[in-house]
Amino acid sequence: MAAAASSSPSSATSKYLSLSFSKSPRLLSRFILHFPHNSSKPATTITHTHYPIQITNVRSPAQEASQETFISRYATDETRKGCDVLVEALEREGVTDVFAYPGGASMEIHQALTRSKIIRNVLPRHEQGGVFAAEGYARASGAPGVCIATSGPGATNLVSGLADALLDSVPLVAITGQVPRRMIGTDAFQETPIVEVTRSITKHNYLVLDVEDIPRIVREAFFIAKSGRPGPVLIDIPKDIQQQMVVPNWNLPMRLSGYMSRLPRPPSDMLLEQTARLIAESKRPVLYVGGGCLNSSEELRKFVELTGFQLRVL
Repeated sequence: MAAAASSSPSSATSKYLSLSFSKSPRLLSRFILHFPHNSSKPATTITHTHYPIQITNVRSPAQEASQETFISRYATDETRKGCDVLVEALEREGVTDVFAYPGGASMEIHQALTRSKIIRNVLPRHEQGGVFAAEGYARASGAPGVCIATSGPGATNLVSGLADALLDSVPLVAITGQVPRRMIGTDAFQETPIVEVTRSITKHNYLVLDVEDIPRIVREAFFIAKSGRPGPVLIDIPKDIQQQMVVPNWNLPMRLSGYMSRLPRPPSDMLLEQTARLIAESKRPVLYVGGGCLNSSEELRKFVELTGFQLRVL
């Protein structure tokens, strides 16, 4: 029996699951998985065609054409501050709400937010309240939450929320101001190495040292936050980078070859067939579901309806 590739895991699963319900009290007989088999003939060797996964960090023309064209409020060759580049990069990622508490090292970003007609700033009363509000926003909307804080104590107040987002798989992008580059490492006023502090409680973090990298870094941050197992990403931007003038290049490709190679690959037909056989042979199956199914609720509901399995949610 040759296993052919399927367009999606859900369609491949339904291909192998032919469900027929019966009145037998045994749970096993709730459904029967039909596999082609002829006892008069020797077993046929199962062959599997290898289809290489296509992962790229450059958007194809079709992907670009499918997205709505973004209209910038600046001319193509017009110079602007790094903080304005940051705000426009957020707009290009579809951000409409941020939770930002101002401070000296992030004041330029707040000034740039006032020039945006797309993004609304929700002012929290504390940075920790801002990061948890962004986390709640992400849980409710499915889009990455965005919070902004200043350097030093403002940045460290985000730690609990970042750790919570990582453990609960919540997509989050945290942006922090930082002292100017020349003052990093000098124990300057309100200087905290927030990249080192949050290294173990974020999926990834960035210290921006070149204003021209802002468009690429923001795109990468949102991609990392949403892809694979969702989680928080932190971007630390020194104040002199926020003030530096630049003409941004919005077409820089992402540099995530190592991350791309570790993303989960789609399941093969052979593995789906083996999984279906194990399900059919189970005696008292129970689904033990955790936060990883947060974005697969419809598929999970359909699976439970088809199989009649008991469901336990963490």
